[in-house]
Amino acid sequence: MDKLKALQYFLAAAQTGSLSAAARQQDVSLQAVAKLVGALEAQLGARLFHRGSRGLKLTADGLQYAEACAPLLAQLQAADDGLRQARQRPQGTLVVGGTPFFLQHCIVPALTAFHDSYPDLTLDLRTVLHLDDAAARDCDLLVLYGWFEAGNWVRRELPVTPQLTVATPAYWQRHGIPHHPRELADHNCLCYRNPYGKLLDLWRYRQADTQGEVVEQVVVRGWLHSNHRDNLLELALEDAGVMRVFQTNEQAHLASGRLVPALLDWEVMDPPPLALYFRPELRRTLRLRVFADFVTTCCAEQARLASAKGQSSVDGRPAWHHGSSRRASTWLTHR
Repeated sequence: MDKLKALQYFLAAAQTGSLSAAARQQDVSLQAVAKLVGALEAQLGARLFHRGSRGLKLTADGLQYAEACAPLLAQLQAADDGLRQARQRPQGTLVVGGTPFFLQHCIVPALTAFHDSYPDLTLDLRTVLHLDDAAARDCDLLVLYGWFEAGNWVRRELPVTPQLTVATPAYWQRHGIPHHPRELADHNCLCYRNPYGKLLDLWRYRQADTQGEVVEQVVVRGWLHSNHRDNLLELALEDAGVMRVFQTNEQAHLASGRLVPALLDWEVMDPPPLALYFRPELRRTLRLRVFADFVTTCCAEQARLASAKGQSSVDGRPAWHHGSSRRASTWLTHR
């Protein structure tokens, strides 16, 4: 008796409630299914099915046996699929949308090495800021910062590293390095407008002390707002203001000393989560799987280089995020 086939036929019959349906599912004859299921029962010395005019029904022994065997066969199938896919080469085109700042600074620098590993795969990178953007509908996979509802997408959270409050040495020399978050009210703070259209002019910090946790909320002001972080970064590098950055995104500027962090004894609160979103029907395609693994590895490596544990959305969606106001700071007057 071919034990593996016998188990496959048995589980198919248990699932469909019919030997003939199991035969159709397995693409074999009814006689083949009946023969092996009967041989399995004979070997086990137990009846697995009650056979009646309304089809098959598992006996108590059959139910126990099916519950034990189904996970084993699933593991075997997964092992087969994994080895088969490992021997294949991903090919075709994968359309990837994402936050431009993240793609430019975190993904694009590593793409040459990715292409060397998967030369038959073509990537089509597109700017997408919001899960509901029209451009998102044409993408297979998205990499986005923000508190988005996944909807019809499959969501996989990625590690993010802490944010830092930075400016150039020349800016700090002219205006003074703040030693407390409240002092940021006297600086030109470069504010980001998020994909929901809300200006992030409420900068929140926390610090643990002997009395517990201290939270400081500062309404900041500046003469440049933008929904593209590169605009803010350009101005910050021109000695014109203060901005908040993810540590890994600006590792080169921090390492060279072009940007210098302040308030290192305070934690920047409300870091937006970073996540992969992909079409559920593509979850098993090799080209999507290898690119999703690549992005995950990039984020994990960047978190390691930042000497910090990656974390995702540790505070959940902040209260100021809700509502239709155009400024985060409006929440302070309406709470």
